[in-house]
Amino acid sequence: MAEGSGVDAPMEGARPLRRDAALNREKILLAAREVFGRHGLGVTLDDVARHAGVGVGTVYRRFPDKETLVRALFEQDLGIRQASAERALAHPDPWEGFVDFLTEMGADLAENRGLQEVIMLGSHSSEPIETVRGGMLPFLEALIKRAQESGDLRAEITPSDIPVIVQMLSAASQFTQGKRPDVWRRYFEIILNGIRQRPDNLPLTTPSLSNETVEQVMGLVRPASAPE
Repeated sequence: MAEGSGVDAPMEGARPLRRDAALNREKILLAAREVFGRHGLGVTLDDVARHAGVGVGTVYRRFPDKETLVRALFEQDLGIRQASAERALAHPDPWEGFVDFLTEMGADLAENRGLQEVIMLGSHSSEPIETVRGGMLPFLEALIKRAQESGDLRAEITPSDIPVIVQMLSAASQFTQGKRPDVWRRYFEIILNGIRQRPDNLPLTTPSLSNETVEQVMGLVRPASAPE
């Protein structure tokens, strides 16, 4: 998974962090990425501190609770998803761009248990995380429309199919219990063969999920409308 480097200097309140504090913060984020990725979000800040090789007090100074740490880490990762979608939309071949996007997302979620819990299952929620998760829908709609208009993607495929497909890939990876974490790529090839448009495609007889159902399953909550 891409690591969140190349961003603005970390801030604490209105002030940029000192160099040593910024390095500690980055070390903690990298350790959290590995620990959450391997064990999910059930780990503690003490576990993160041990993996980072820093004192627990150092972790709590930068991240007073796990919510704050998860938010910082996965806002980066969800931003990466949007950047991946933008690259896919700029790809000269609509089908290849669509496949590249699904491949990157499939790899991240199949290999990072914590990220999968945050994005797909709504296991951890905050307003910034929900905003970025919900903001993926326009990208999915654009990627699908582009691949369908080029004649490469089946007309029945909808944006709500994508989270289900990615969840299937993640489940395939977890099924092997670490023995073949890359096996999701085999099933990804099978799925791609099924969703690519061909003259001999049989029609799909089961409708896709509604966007509202997917949002409920993923723990996305639409903001309430302001009273008039």
